[in-house]
Amino acid sequence: MANKFKTDNGRIKAAVIIGAAGMLMIMLSELIPENNDESQDKDITIIKSDENDDFRKQTERELKKLLEQIDGVGKCVVMISLESSTEYIYAENISRSSDVNADRRNEKTDEEIVITECNGERKPLVRKIIDPQIGGVVIVCEGGGDISINERVQKTVSTALNISSTRVCVEAGCR
Repeated sequence: MANKFKTDNGRIKAAVIIGAAGMLMIMLSELIPENNDESQDKDITIIKSDENDDFRKQTERELKKLLEQIDGVGKCVVMISLESSTEYIYAENISRSSDVNADRRNEKTDEEIVITECNGERKPLVRKIIDPQIGGVVIVCEGGGDISINERVQKTVSTALNISSTRVCVEAGCR
């Protein structure tokens, strides 16, 4: 059997078999899930699209209610597009240490997300929630054809949502 591997043909076959076995092992390792707590703690940032939808719909309702109070606007339809999603900033324990040896200084920083346990469920401690950023607003209203009403609607939306008036489009409609 050792004589088979001495030939070029035998070496090529052995290399192909070893390579195929290595690739098979790599593919199988991707299918087996990791089961350690550390990897779960790092993958904590889970954003539910429902939250973004709820934020958008609630903002649309409030804006519609506000705009319909402006004299001359009449009935309107409001559509908001989001530029980003909800962002969570988690509380972290940060520990720094430094070690000074003769001519070298080593600094080490460890960051760890604070995990709380409530009713047997482990969750990250949220320090701050940043609402989604609004990308643009479209308003279709009865008074949208009037230039002065159009400007007032743009100014109101721009001020209420703290966005540029160039991101607000007002059109006539809803008859």
